[in-house]
Amino acid sequence: EPALKLVDRLEQLKDVYNVDFTYNHTLLAPVVLPSNFKCDNLIHCINAIKEIAPVKFVKNGANSFMIIPVRQNITFTVVDSETEEFVSNVTIRINSGEERFLYPIKSTYTIKNLFPLDSVHIHSAFYNTIHMKAMDLNELKSPLRLQHEMIHLNEVQITDYLTRGVNAKISDNTFQINMESLGLLAGETDGDVFNVVKNIPGVHTPSGKPGSLNFRGNTFDHSLIEIDDIPIYHNGHFFGAIAPYNPTTVSKIEIQRNTLSAKWGGRVGGLIHMTTKNKVPDSTSYTVQANTVYAGATAEVPLVKDKLALYVAGRSNYPGVNSPKLRAFSNLNFQGSRLESVANDVNSDYFKVGFYDINSKLIYDINENHKATISYINIQNRLSAVLEDSDDKDNRDFRDLYLDNWGMTIKWEGTFSDRLSAQARVSTSSLYIDNKSEGFSADVRSSFEKYSNTINDTRFISEVQLQLNENTTLETGYTLTDYNLRFDQRNDENRVDSRRDQNALTHSTLIVYNKNWNDKVTANLGMHADYFEPNKRFYADPRLSVNISLSDALYLKTSAGRSHQFIQKKLRDDFDDFNDQSQFWYLPDATTSVLEGYQAMIGALYNRSGWLFDVELYSRNTKNVTVQTNTSTLEEGKLKSKGADLFIKKRWNNFESLFSYSLSEVDTEFDTDLPIFFDQRHILHVTGLWHLDPFNLAVTWGYFSGMPVVVPDFDEDSNTSQNSLDIAYTERFPSMHQFDVSATYGFTNTKKSWKGIVGLSIVNLFDQDNIVNIFQNEPPVDEPYRKTIGFAPNLQFSIHF
Repeated sequence: EPALKLVDRLEQLKDVYNVDFTYNHTLLAPVVLPSNFKCDNLIHCINAIKEIAPVKFVKNGANSFMIIPVRQNITFTVVDSETEEFVSNVTIRINSGEERFLYPIKSTYTIKNLFPLDSVHIHSAFYNTIHMKAMDLNELKSPLRLQHEMIHLNEVQITDYLTRGVNAKISDNTFQINMESLGLLAGETDGDVFNVVKNIPGVHTPSGKPGSLNFRGNTFDHSLIEIDDIPIYHNGHFFGAIAPYNPTTVSKIEIQRNTLSAKWGGRVGGLIHMTTKNKVPDSTSYTVQANTVYAGATAEVPLVKDKLALYVAGRSNYPGVNSPKLRAFSNLNFQGSRLESVANDVNSDYFKVGFYDINSKLIYDINENHKATISYINIQNRLSAVLEDSDDKDNRDFRDLYLDNWGMTIKWEGTFSDRLSAQARVSTSSLYIDNKSEGFSADVRSSFEKYSNTINDTRFISEVQLQLNENTTLETGYTLTDYNLRFDQRNDENRVDSRRDQNALTHSTLIVYNKNWNDKVTANLGMHADYFEPNKRFYADPRLSVNISLSDALYLKTSAGRSHQFIQKKLRDDFDDFNDQSQFWYLPDATTSVLEGYQAMIGALYNRSGWLFDVELYSRNTKNVTVQTNTSTLEEGKLKSKGADLFIKKRWNNFESLFSYSLSEVDTEFDTDLPIFFDQRHILHVTGLWHLDPFNLAVTWGYFSGMPVVVPDFDEDSNTSQNSLDIAYTERFPSMHQFDVSATYGFTNTKKSWKGIVGLSIVNLFDQDNIVNIFQNEPPVDEPYRKTIGFAPNLQFSIHF
């Protein structure tokens, strides 16, 4: 007799003995009984099946049985087939489930709760994937041997550079972050984009505020930040305290700390390019997240199977609720300002803050070669405060701040052949910032001051990629950018009521030539050209990066290039993001020139046997920088930086240690060379990551050398002078240090229909007092120092189903 499937035999038993069986049909469908299988009665049949198949029967009624698959834990080791070295970094996928990382303990991997007929897919970077049944894996008596995969140099990535999901691409020196598999980093547990970026060597936040990212001496406004090709012109929620990009919707992030590819233009600093999820899901799913600062939800809905899908997500802070983390950010933001007295009482009757962000994306898979998407984002922030005169309650000042940023991208992308592909998109970004201050004596208004800035950035972008041969690609494109800026200022006391409008069209073209020579050398040679209509000038910027593979473990790298930036901010002399003027953008005019930046880098990377060494030496020079002091004086000069970034990582089974050191010097040249106010010569981070599935722990200790002491200048009619300040420091402030910690615990139900994570994070665990500057705008005589963030704990919970 032919072999019979178990599920078919169960159906026969149901008819013969009038019983019911409850079981997972999909799981048991592959189980086959031998052709000679025979039994005389129900009990005999059940016992015979239990001896042959990996199942057990549980009686749950008079004539009813539940059939439960018998699962087991399987242990194995993985080695390189050529060197016999242990492979310490593998991912697994069970059946058609999602890929996940597996961490070894004492050089042994363990996969829990496997059904013998489960299909197990085991993969590691640079190796071919192995596909086998769980029962075959369990019967292995020797290590699993991985065969080397043929990978071209322009495809090589160093996986898990910082943590799981953070990869370094060799051919263009970018960091490619997969947010859907992102591992734990110290300080946050919710995947905050800013926290991920600031852990990249060479990127840091000198003020301690996550959104004030500094790329090797270039300030935040010098870097290009985009989400789905929508340019962003502010540093996030609550004046840069929280990234305004929902981590449940962001799928990929590309980060460049060196010379940008010719594909990118309009900035002299770095790159943060975010892409939201771009696939039509098989089924509807939801994610709910909450921490002590905000809560949010995400829905992924397939509208038409394999064709059309909608992603919707939203986050908001809790109206009227304060928390230790929010209070720490509030004190960081408003220290030294008029709001410092109420900063500790966030969301009280006299001081309220609110923020939210909304993301949506419609995805249409036209066919297997063409896709269309519509992306939308809206970010809003509000602040209102009432300040009372302690001596006269009738005297009150009202402060209101509002930020509204919305953007949209309509995109088409198509593949015409194995060699030719193209994309076209229209994006728009609109930012409105409004700051208003009113003073009242009883019911009579005694003062009124208002600043507002509107930015409208609309772009049409087209790009074409052509593969000339297996080792050569050519990319070209054109971008039309339309800037519209408006600045309004009103100050009744000084009788000021003015408006400034700025408009500009920029035509940009690009050409990029990529060449791979025998998987030993890759070169990226490009030219980015801009025509700026207001001054009728043409700017051509060459870019070059070269990477050399000396072996499968050692790589040399270098890059150099020039860039220009049109829309910009004035360079300030303090970290005061709350200051009215520091939030506003300008286009080049009679007082502001086009920024011109030069960058060069040379370095090496070594990756072998769990060790990773990465070192880069760099130099940057940004010309035509306009600085604005508190006396409103404008000066034009240079911002220069040079330094070295060293990164070392070692993995021991399920523990990873990371060492990062940056040596740098950042100077300004305005008549004379002086260190800029955020210059830190030495930055050191030591990190430990423990992977104890389902528990994860990350700790980071950071050391930062002191920043320059910058004593503010005062107007002649000011009541305070430099002699009034009791400054205990001369050249530089004391060195700083900070200890951050994060821990998460993952859990799921037995059917794995949902999964959750609970996390605890603490920034500045020991509440270290770190001085970064002197307040430059009317500093308090008794406490003139600006400091980084204090003790900031946060509890987070998320569930996906």
